[in-house]
Formats: sequence, structure tokens, C-alpha cells
Amino acid sequence: MLILLLPAFAYAANFSDIDDFAYQLQGYSANLDELKNNSFDLLVMDYSFDGSESGEFSPGDIQTIKNSGPCGGKIVVAYFSIGEAEDYRFYWNPNWVDSSGNPIPGIAPSWLGPTNPDWVGNYKVRYWQAEWQQIVMHYLDRIIDAGFDGVYLDIVDGFEFWGPTENGGTNEKRDSAKLMVDFVLSIANHARIDRGKNNFLVIAQNGAGIIADWTYPDSPDPAAEASFQGSRYFPAINGISAEDTFFSGRKDENNKYKPQKDTLKLLDEFRDQGKKVLCVDYVTRKSKIKKLYKVARARGFVPYATVRDLDQLIINKSYPPDCEQR
Repeated sequence: MLILLLPAFAYAANFSDIDDFAYQLQGYSANLDELKNNSFDLLVMDYSFDGSESGEFSPGDIQTIKNSGPCGGKIVVAYFSIGEAEDYRFYWNPNWVDSSGNPIPGIAPSWLGPTNPDWVGNYKVRYWQAEWQQIVMHYLDRIIDAGFDGVYLDIVDGFEFWGPTENGGTNEKRDSAKLMVDFVLSIANHARIDRGKNNFLVIAQNGAGIIADWTYPDSPDPAAEASFQGSRYFPAINGISAEDTFFSGRKDENNKYKPQKDTLKLLDEFRDQGKKVLCVDYVTRKSKIKKLYKVARARGFVPYATVRDLDQLIINKSYPPDCEQR
């Protein structure tokens, strides 16, 4: 009689089961060992070794990363900026900007906005414009074709930049939040319906205020409008990640413990809707890491303490990743 011995632990095949994750966007080793040989349930990485078209990972690369590690495998999603353009991506044309890096009127596409002063080479985009959305869908196809399990959408909070002045925006699109909901829905639908990837993961980074009543000041009933947009947004995403949720301030790393109370209330709503909440805080001191993991897990969130440059796969020794028990 054949006796099949099953391992006591196996990797978290379902996103809803994860209880640890890692986030690295650059600084990969040539052999990708740090991406392969770890026990994290979920790995967030770039779709390219160096961000460029020539550095794109092959389906074989991604399959190897997904199937490697002590736990027998992991969920792997691609970082994907949808609210800003990056000048090292395949779609970029250097002729769009002048010698100072500023978009040239009449030459740069209308969707290209001003440079992000905090990140050289990143530019705000008018994400509601069809030409940018076509670029995004082409980018998404590359990610799907490489075999990623999903996307980790950055700059979802770009709606704040273009939105109402009373919320700190430019007032160019007072319905910018609703337009971002539309955009995220179109991304999810393209992957799951147009491409037939029914279980494709969509994780939004930041932008929890997309379900807040203050985000819709022009509505006769802002609370009702926020609820309506939430009813559209929640089914499109599997989770949300938030940066600097507990340790916020002007420093790149190791800011004081200063929970963002309004954001936390909104993240609780995502959690209560059955969405996985990931917390990325840039802390490296042992006491701050301990505090992060304690307070985040107490709320049912999944924390990760790392460095701002995201150029290392950090394994916090007191909170190592483990393999999920089925």
C-alpha cells in the first residue's frame, strides 16, 4: 500500500491566508536568491530586474521564484505604478522633457503632469485620459504574460493631487476619486475578464481615503457617495497596503510612533469588508519594529518593517516569515 506523506506545512495558496510578506523593488542579486529562498507567503517585486524593458523577468524566472523556498512556494505580485509615470519604463520618451526634466508643452503628451519633487524621474499623470490607460493596459499585459499572480498598484492616492483644493489638490478634477475607482475597476476587469485570469490579485497601495466622505465634497450626500464608491471599489481589490501608517514624519526611516488615526479608521473598514490590510513602515530599530508588529497584528493587519529604498529583502529576526499550516 502506498502511503503518501504530506508535509506538516505548506505555503499559503490563498491570499486571504497570508500572515507575512516582503517588499523589494531594486537591488536584486544576479541569481535572484533573495527572491527565491525565503519563507514569505507574499512577495512584492518589480516586473523587471532593473525596471527597464531589457531587464523584464521571463515567465521562467517568475515561475522559479514562485515555486522556490522552504515552504514550497509563494504568491508573487508585481509592483505597478498607475498614478505616476517613471522615466526608466518601456513607454517613456526622453524627448518629452527638457534638460531640467520638466515636460515640454506641445511635445509631452497631455496625460503627463509635473515631476514628483520627492522622486526624480517620476511624474504625475492624468490617469483618466485614454492614452495613459492604454499604456497601463499594455504594461498589465506584460505582467500577466510573465506569470505574476497579481499587481500591487502604487499611487492610487494620485487622486488626491488632482482633486478638490479643500483636500489639498489642484482642483483640476474634482471627481478625481471616482475616476480612480473607475480606473482600478478597468484594470481588474482587464486581467480577470479580458485576459481570463479569474483569480488575479489586485492590491492597492495607499489611497484609503477613496472611501471617505470628505473625498466627495461636491456630492449632495458625501457619505452616501463614499459608500457607493466603496461598493464599487471593494469587489475590485483583494487588499490594500498602507505606508507610514504607524510611524510617520519627515525622516525617511525611524520616525516617531505617530499612528495616522484617520487612515487607520479607513483601513479598519477595508479589513471589515474582508480585504487583507498590509502595513509597510520604514523602521529599522528593534524597539520600533516590535511596536509595529504588535499594534498592526492587534488590528488584524499584516506588517512589514523595511528600508525606504526597498533595495533589500529584509527579514526581521524577531518576526521571521513562516510556512502556513493548512
